[in-house]
Amino acid sequence: MKGIVIWAQSICRSVMGLYVEALRQADCPVKITLYHCDRCSENMRSEIGLRNDEFSDVEMIPVGCDLQKGMNVIEGTRGWLHVFCIWQKAPLYRQLMREIAKSGGKYAIACEAPCNMHYGVRRLIQKLYYRTLLPLRGKSVIANAEFFLNYSGCDDRIAKVIGWRDAKIIPFGYFPPPLEKSRFIKRGSCHPFVILSTGVMSKHRGVDVLVRGLHELSKRGVVYRAIITQKGPLYDSVKRYADKYSLPIEFPGFVAMDELIRLYETCSVFVGSGRDEPWGMRLNDALNCGAPLLVSRGMGGVKMIDDYHCGLDFANEDFFDLANKLQSLSEDANLYSACVENVERAREEVSPQYQAKVFLRHCRGK
Repeated sequence: MKGIVIWAQSICRSVMGLYVEALRQADCPVKITLYHCDRCSENMRSEIGLRNDEFSDVEMIPVGCDLQKGMNVIEGTRGWLHVFCIWQKAPLYRQLMREIAKSGGKYAIACEAPCNMHYGVRRLIQKLYYRTLLPLRGKSVIANAEFFLNYSGCDDRIAKVIGWRDAKIIPFGYFPPPLEKSRFIKRGSCHPFVILSTGVMSKHRGVDVLVRGLHELSKRGVVYRAIITQKGPLYDSVKRYADKYSLPIEFPGFVAMDELIRLYETCSVFVGSGRDEPWGMRLNDALNCGAPLLVSRGMGGVKMIDDYHCGLDFANEDFFDLANKLQSLSEDANLYSACVENVERAREEVSPQYQAKVFLRHCRGK
């Protein structure tokens, strides 16, 4: 392998730190291209938690939907491994993969497994698409790829439906750097028991499951304080539900980054209650601040619980199981302490620096 070309989707916290670290650590040349090169504005950088100067020292080649630009990159990198981080919605990239295969070159894919975050009629249409058209459109792309680095963790159900074979699927994830100015704070006692959840309140993020679980916790007499930030389509309904039963939940809406970081640094446990959610980067942000996690098995990020035992998991959409696990963390000091110790170890291994080594090992076929 003479070098690596990473065909990135855009400048994003979720992966760009990993790719830049791979560039710095590799013992061969690494190039990074951008598909959504129009999404690199200062506003976009601010929205995703990047400084305006972050990654500005790294050369990134804008390709977009320009076939000639893509072919120019391929022509200049014969014998390199090409890692495509977008393919399902990028006909150009599928075409480039076919061109690489024709010339005897090698490519791999590193992205989320297709994940259905829609509901109602759109969900049915999406499921039908995954089971019919996408397997046809991606058949040759899948057959010729060296491997599929699954950014949705261990959830490979849809990947298999569209034709990926077990031998080529590698569970991975998203590993962003810690939020700027955030600190790792090791927890002592979990009391007072402060439960935090963040993220836009859409159905696939499962805030309704969390609120019902907190109601169950209150019925059991467990003393806690919960904070659920941001707003979204479910905000009014979950707020009404919490008010109806006088639940000790605060809904501050959108909070400034410094306040969000303070919440991450001081909560007793961070809950990710997503259903059908590819990963959930807020899990990483909370863990990087020292918070044990409670994660739904509907989130790709539950892989961190499986790998490091840095918290607990609960059955997807099961608010009763969610309440059980929260109660265990609140009442079992030894269990909570063990989770805290594992958070410290996990923090090192979910860093872009550590995971870049793993990424490069897969690229080298080791």
